[in-house]
Parts: sequence; structure tokens; C-alpha cells
Amino acid sequence: MNLFTKTFLKFLSIVSLIAQVLFAFAGLILLFAAGALLVVSNGVKTQLLQYAGLNTNLSVWFLVFSCLVALAIIACLFIIMYALHKMIGNIYKQHFFVSQNLTYLKLILISITSFTILQIISQLFFAQAHVYNVSDVFSDSSPGLIGNILLLAIIYTLYVVFKYGISLQDDSNNVI
Repeated sequence: MNLFTKTFLKFLSIVSLIAQVLFAFAGLILLFAAGALLVVSNGVKTQLLQYAGLNTNLSVWFLVFSCLVALAIIACLFIIMYALHKMIGNIYKQHFFVSQNLTYLKLILISITSFTILQIISQLFFAQAHVYNVSDVFSDSSPGLIGNILLLAIIYTLYVVFKYGISLQDDSNNVI
């Protein structure tokens, strides 16, 4: 492995670790927000909803459930970054076709599938609350959904390649 590849893998490893920390922090903030929604009075809740530009007739349980869906989305992103960090570490050590990488790819595949489903649910909540264009990070358009489906197809293809590579590696190890 050349110096550029090793440097780039280290950079990706650091970025994925930073992303894990940020997602964990965002999850804690969401837990705090969901708990606060249960504790604050209705007057304060109404003012907060007006300030956020949301429908003030939303029930507290609807808002808490929305926060839990957002927390699940962040958990999926955290898991993706965790698995990516571990997989990059294996590749850096030149452990390419090992069963751990296949497990990490499976975890990423499941997490992105869950992320896509949760994002659709989240968009239904936004529609119920009559809120649109809430975030530039999570697209609420069909191209965003198509992009997620294409990403799933690419990762599934990588999964199949790694699975075949592992079987070839096992055959090679048994012959030698």
C-alpha cells in the first residue's frame, strides 16, 4: 500500500471517528429534547412550536415520537460510521477479505436500509406537521430516495464481492 493510500485511509478513519462523536452528541441532545417535551408546560411548548414554525396543535406524544424517529436516524448514522471506521482499520492493516469486513458491510447495509425507511417516516411526520424543507442534510425529495436506493445497490454489490473474495481467500488458504 502506498503512502497516499495509507494517509487517505487514516484521514477517513479520523473523519469517521469525529462523525461518531458528533452523532452521539446529537443523540444526547435529542434525548434531552424529547424528555423536555414531556416536562415543559403547554404554554412554553406552544411558544417553542411557534418559534420553530411548527403547527402548534401537535400533541406532545407526536413530538416525542418524532424525536424518537430522529434518534433512530442518528443511531443508524452512528452505526454506519462505526462499521466504516472498523472496516477502514482492517483495510489499513491489509486485512481485506476477512469475515469481519463482511459483517461490517452487512451492518452498513442494514443501517442504510433502516435509515431510508426512517427518513420516509420522518417525512410523513413533517407532512403531518405541515413543515417542509426542514433540513438541507436530509432531502425530502424523490431524488434523495433514489440516491439512497442506489447507495444500497452499491453497498450490496460490495457485500457480494467481499463475500466471494472471502470464499476465494478461504480456498486459497486451504490449498496452501
